[in-house]
Amino acid sequence: MFRTLDRYLLRSFISNYVLSLFVLISLYVVLDLFVNLDEFTEDGAGFIDILGSVFDYYVYNVPVYFAQLSGVITAFAACGTLARLQRQNEITAFLASGTSTYRLAAPIIVAGLAMNLLLVANYEVVLPSIAPKLARTRDDVEGARVYEVWFIKDGENRLISAQQFSPKEQRAGKLIVMELSTDAADRGGLGDIILADKADWNGAKHGWDLTNGFRYSVAKQGEGVFGRNRMVKERTHFYHSTLVPDDLKLRQTTQWLAFLGTRQLNALAEHGDVDRQRIAQIKHRRFTEPIGNMILLLLGLPFFMNRLPTSILTQGGKALLVCAISFLITFAGQQVAGTLDVSPALPAWIPILVFGPVAVLLLDNVKT
Repeated sequence: MFRTLDRYLLRSFISNYVLSLFVLISLYVVLDLFVNLDEFTEDGAGFIDILGSVFDYYVYNVPVYFAQLSGVITAFAACGTLARLQRQNEITAFLASGTSTYRLAAPIIVAGLAMNLLLVANYEVVLPSIAPKLARTRDDVEGARVYEVWFIKDGENRLISAQQFSPKEQRAGKLIVMELSTDAADRGGLGDIILADKADWNGAKHGWDLTNGFRYSVAKQGEGVFGRNRMVKERTHFYHSTLVPDDLKLRQTTQWLAFLGTRQLNALAEHGDVDRQRIAQIKHRRFTEPIGNMILLLLGLPFFMNRLPTSILTQGGKALLVCAISFLITFAGQQVAGTLDVSPALPAWIPILVFGPVAVLLLDNVKT
């Protein structure tokens, strides 16, 4: 039953959550900027332009930092809520009224579960909507850099390449499109080729307007063994593409899969555009991350669920040590997943299998 105590604890938790969110993400941004400031100043731009680039870059990357720190933010807010109650001797008053320490922690745990819904929404809605912005590098926030694009799958049977690709101008130079054969006798072999000196994106027609574009195809003359192949050259002015310029830009970064939603990842896996094991690793990590965040919260709470007054600094140090070990092992497992040929589920689930029982033991030893 929702009581006055629950409302009091939830208000305190939300206040601490907002404060932890602001402090930890601000600290992350400041440290990252301190280490990488030289990348923003490489082109010799003025102070105002540099300031604008810094703001533009970090404002879009806040959701990425939130995804990385969401568990820590929730744990800090929960532990801070109970620590304040203990420091002001309010826990003693609650226990004297017949409220157990488990009942005291219950609304905080429920609030922690609710905060994990923000993480799910962040992965499924926010990150996919700003994915092209996240693909930018610190030294090219405006997207003025020209890239090379090589053999990106476009649709079911085409590979698109370009010697120069400008995301800002939405233009490709020296475009090459290779269409794979769909004939049963030569499935997967090279079919037609489209070459163009320049291609400009046409959003209304969802394709590229070609300058000096030609389609090269092979036509067979004659029948049987006396037949021979000849190359047919046909001028073409437009190439319809399933990829928009933002997609080409996004795939220039190695982390682009992490910015996509589950539905997009499933579509890529179904069409075989990328390594399915890599997609499985990302999906396992996203499924286990909210669980890991709750375990992190449950590892820290028992140190502040005390019947008797204790040193907040001592208990905080113990909680910080245990939570830091859990966080680092989880982070290391995510790094291992991308470098070793292991089961995609193993690195994501090992921290839960290790620290889940530890959290249960700590909670079981709480004196109610």
